[in-house]
Amino acid sequence: MNPQDSQEEKLLMVFENIKRLTTRTKWNDSIPHGEFLMMFAINVMMKKESREPEAPECPGVMISKLSELLQISRPTASQVVSSLEEKGYIERAMSVTDRRVIYISLTEQGQTEFNKKMERYSCVMNEIIEKVGREEVNQLIDTCERLRNVVDEVRGQLVSS
Repeated sequence: MNPQDSQEEKLLMVFENIKRLTTRTKWNDSIPHGEFLMMFAINVMMKKESREPEAPECPGVMISKLSELLQISRPTASQVVSSLEEKGYIERAMSVTDRRVIYISLTEQGQTEFNKKMERYSCVMNEIIEKVGREEVNQLIDTCERLRNVVDEVRGQLVSS
């Protein structure tokens, strides 16, 4: 077996294992992982928005921005948003200037549920960081960011070819 093949296989397995680490956590939650990620993205974007001096006309995030951020299709993002809306975790608001634009934001109930789940994640993450070590975790973060940039670059080259 070619050593390069073995390294490619190991890298693919590492990617799959990392994905499994985040998506297969069973905590008997009312929020599936994909919905939690959507709420996480909304929360992050709204925090960022609140720090900007120029407040937007309507608080929230557009579905197109969420799909881009989470790297999912717009129809998939819309499905997740609809599910969260049915649960009362998010609300939609129409733009005053352009009725085609819809902003998504967390409701008070959604923020409460998100905070509960985030608190549980934080406990698990802190335990992992303590067991692995902060320096190694920082190295992993740097390596993953570098890998993501390289993957984006390679994908860009494939698309343009």
